Amino acid sequence: MKNLYQKSKERLAAGGIDSSDLDARLILKAVLGVTDVDFITCSDVSVSDQDNQKIESMLQRRLAGEPVSRILGEREFWGLSFKVTPDVLDPRPDTETIIETALKRFGAQPPASILDLGSGSGCILIALLHEWPSARGVAVDVSEQALAVARENAERHKVEGRIRFVEGDWGQGLHESFNLIVSNPPYIPAPAIANLSKEVRNHDPILALEGGKDGLQAYKIIFSQLKTLMNEDAVALFEIGYDQQNDVVRLAEESRFSIGGIYADLAGNQRVVEISSGDN
Repeated sequence: MKNLYQKSKERLAAGGIDSSDLDARLILKAVLGVTDVDFITCSDVSVSDQDNQKIESMLQRRLAGEPVSRILGEREFWGLSFKVTPDVLDPRPDTETIIETALKRFGAQPPASILDLGSGSGCILIALLHEWPSARGVAVDVSEQALAVARENAERHKVEGRIRFVEGDWGQGLHESFNLIVSNPPYIPAPAIANLSKEVRNHDPILALEGGKDGLQAYKIIFSQLKTLMNEDAVALFEIGYDQQNDVVRLAEESRFSIGGIYADLAGNQRVVEISSGDN
């Protein structure tokens, strides 16, 4: 296996894949059923012709620009494995900032109810429910196909009994309020879509990426609905683009929300805006 791993890594690196080491490991682990320990100990693993063909096919797809998560149909988020399909956004480490912020914000008293607007794979809500066994949530998405994926992920992590899935346009049609609202809405300006990496541009659903001409369309809609969705003392956490802090704060304040904080991701980019329903 050591030679196969080395050759796979070198092929990916030669093809310009920055994450060649990790990607080669993930592909071999998926096909051969090996563990990280096997890589460390250089265990001798039998590789059949069929396995070699699978590995070769996956390497070619990766070299063509398809993300490993799309090839394997799996992505890790907050230490949990999530199914991903072409119908949902590929969960990213930046979005874990919402989970970190929520856990710090609520501490030892988790919210009783959580609303996830634009749930996609369900990774945010499911991760929070996994951390908070007493909480319940509502997952809203305009895509029926995305909700089907979210249901599968909820069943995988045994929280399906605590989630209600709603096909809808953001908060429209909801007649209840929540203690915590979370959302990673589409926020890429339409003119910038063409400049995204091919891994993103060609494989993430455009519905989950494009936020209108200025990238702010979803925030404008959600903020217009948000007052009726928030309980007294509720908190809402929104992921934002790395350069959207001022614009999103302005929109929130114009809608008479208070800014509770702005939180950076691991790269130091301002990534999450916390708002509350109190008037400025």
